[in-house]
Amino acid sequence: MFYSILLAGGLSSRMGEDKAYLEFDGQSLLQAGLNLLKDIDSELILLSGRSGYPESVPDILEQCGPPGGLYACLQYLLKIDKLDDSPLLILPVDMPRLKPEILETLLANISEQQGCHFAGEIFPCVLRASEKLRAYLEQIFDESHELGGKRSMRAVLDFCKSKQVLKDSLKSEFFKNINTPEDYEKLLLAE
Repeated sequence: MFYSILLAGGLSSRMGEDKAYLEFDGQSLLQAGLNLLKDIDSELILLSGRSGYPESVPDILEQCGPPGGLYACLQYLLKIDKLDDSPLLILPVDMPRLKPEILETLLANISEQQGCHFAGEIFPCVLRASEKLRAYLEQIFDESHELGGKRSMRAVLDFCKSKQVLKDSLKSEFFKNINTPEDYEKLLLAE
């Protein structure tokens, strides 16, 4: 049993338009991410930073990046009595080349760990839906809402002592995300 978060609440400032609605392979990046999580049988899929969808979780803290979205989702899980240390698969909306087997590899490596991610990558990652993690995020955001440092996903992975999973034969293009119009153009040309 595991839960999932699709992080889809960013400003898309470098893109100049909402990345979640960019089309790739006949569907929006948002729909592709949701479909990917459905394909791997996530028990609960949370959509961070969006409204109008089932299991949408609005941001509690404005413009606090992925850690802020994670915090809002953990607060939601607490409210529905599912903050139970289950694995929590986290991926951003802007990684359209991820495949089910990549996510399944991560889930298979969580074991008794508090987190795991691929070596050299932040996303996708798996963290435990724990009170300890929720309290940590609450504390760092009580101190400040300024991004970076302790308020980065890298710091969250460090806090969880996240295990690094080797990529082995996985191609680096699977892990590319779309941040700029140039990134999007390259993605479409490579199709």
